[in-house]
Amino acid sequence: MLKTKASRKGIRARASKGAARPRTRRTTLTLPEDLFKKVERLAAIRHQTVSSAVTYLVESALRNEPESPRNSRGILEMWRSAYLPLTEEERLLVDGIIIDESSKQNE
Repeated sequence: MLKTKASRKGIRARASKGAARPRTRRTTLTLPEDLFKKVERLAAIRHQTVSSAVTYLVESALRNEPESPRNSRGILEMWRSAYLPLTEEERLLVDGIIIDESSKQNE
């Protein structure tokens, strides 16, 4: 019995000294059947578990996703600084409003 306890301690000590595995959490995903089958096929091709395949796919998608602004105030400030130097006529042109010179002359 002592031998078993000592060996378990040794295993824990060695595991903590090596490269740490990332912490994981269990969760339940609800996927369409056809999508789940595709993930299963990918996992089989890559010799992975379904969890590893899903992790790979999510990380790949997030790596390619542009970072979103933290708040809408940042977007408004960017818009204001971009439009501030423009004249009213230039702002209308940017908005796609066509200014017809003949309509100005009729007024």
